[in-house]
Formats: sequence, structure tokens, C-alpha cells
Amino acid sequence: MLAIVLVVFLYLKRPWFYDLTAESEHYICYSTATTEQTEQILDVAEALYTAYTTEFAGLPDLSTDHPKLKLKLYKNREEFKSYNPLSGWAEAFYQKPYCHQYYSEGEPNPYHWMAHEATHQLNEEVAHLDLPRWLNEGIAEYFGTSTWRDGQLHLGEVDPNTYPVWCRGDMVFSGDIAADIRAERFIPLETLIKDHGGPDIDEHVNLYYIQWWSLAHFLYHYEGGRYRSGIKPLLLDHGTLDAFRRHIGAPEEIQPLWYEYLRGAEYMDTSVASEDVGSADK
Repeated sequence: MLAIVLVVFLYLKRPWFYDLTAESEHYICYSTATTEQTEQILDVAEALYTAYTTEFAGLPDLSTDHPKLKLKLYKNREEFKSYNPLSGWAEAFYQKPYCHQYYSEGEPNPYHWMAHEATHQLNEEVAHLDLPRWLNEGIAEYFGTSTWRDGQLHLGEVDPNTYPVWCRGDMVFSGDIAADIRAERFIPLETLIKDHGGPDIDEHVNLYYIQWWSLAHFLYHYEGGRYRSGIKPLLLDHGTLDAFRRHIGAPEEIQPLWYEYLRGAEYMDTSVASEDVGSADK
């Protein structure tokens, strides 16, 4: 038995050998992907960095004076899973100081896993934010699902070829919030914020990510940015339920507005979305 445990331990801890080290202004990437793929990942990471630090400029603990942020890029999903067998359903992850992801060759958007996890990295190592899960994931999804075009990340302009956006079409909302909550098709806003009392995330992982993402998008874009001014104070106030009430509004009043926003797919109107929130080119 001890021998089996030792073999498993050594397998999990075996070293990963990369072929390439590439650097950009703010990042260093260790990679087994091709040079072209690695450079693309760094280009997107830099666009993300610009969009993030522009959007959150003025946060008291945000600093661009830091060592280069570290990325590990695996050549494909098989290699990523082989060297990270405990990653479960995660397709990428951030574990300080490394952001781990693979290159999704053949997909329309091969870098969206990186954009999500690299946002977590920015939350931690650049903005130094202390966020609850709903807000940490929501911000990461908001940046990670935004469209990269012409070397810039256009915040709020939703790329349909990103997770969890591509899951939205599989979800049916009846129009009756209470019925959808009973059927575990919708997680109440207060439950989502408190991170307690909702359905099992292992069974409803896509639902959680859809709601985290759509709530963040709602806060930025509903009615041309009605709640946007409350986002930075909410971040600084750690995203608690009381902070939400102070800076956004009463959850019982916000919930039906957000529900209809999610149900109606207003967030896919990219012509509106790209106008109300600053992107990297503004």
C-alpha cells in the first residue's frame, strides 16, 4: 500500500519540462506550445492587462510596479490534464505565482481559459483585492468573455465562443423566478452573494458560472451602466451582502431586473455593450 501511495505521489509531483520561455512587457510565459501560439497568448494577456489596469485605475492598492506575472502554457488539454490530474472539471487554474492553461488549438477562441485565470492573477497580484467567490469569478468571467480584436480587449462586448457564454443556450428560464428557483434553474441573488444555501456546484457548475458572469455584466451594462459607479466601491468593500446593499441596491429589487436581463440575452447586444464600458483603446 505504501508503495502505491509513493508511486501516485511521485506521479503527481513529476516535473513539467517546457520548451520555450517567452516574455512581454508584463508577463513571462513557460510553454510547450508553438512560438506563434505562445506569442498570441502573450498578446492577449497584455491586452487584458491594459484593459484591467485602465478599468480599475484609482483602486488604492493597484500597482503596476511588480515582477513579471508568470504563465504556464501547455500545448494541449491532454498535457494539461496529465500534469494537473487534480484539476477536476477546471480547464485552467491560477495558483500563485503561476497561471496554468493550455492552448485550445482548433477552437475559435483558443485563449479564453487563460484570460479568465489571468484575471484572477491580476486581482491577486496587481490590484490586491480580497473578493468573495461570486465577485472574484464574476470579474474574471466579465474580462474573460470580452472580445479580443485588433490587439485590444473590448470590455463587455461578449464573445460567444467563450465559457460560460456558450452554455447559455442550454438553459431555459420560464419567466417565473420562484418556479425556476424551486427547479434549481436559477440561484437567488442573496444566496449567490452569501455563497451558502444554493444547489450543489459540482452538479450545477455551468449555472453558477453563467450567473456569476451575467451578474457582473448586468452591473456594468444594465440601462447603459446604471450600476457601474458602484462596482469599485463594492470591490473595496469586499463584495459582502451589506456592501451590495450600500453600493448597488436591495437584492430583492435588483434580482428581478437581473433575471430578465439574463433571460432576455440583452448582453449579446455588443453594439451597446462596447459603448458603455471603456476598453483598452479608450
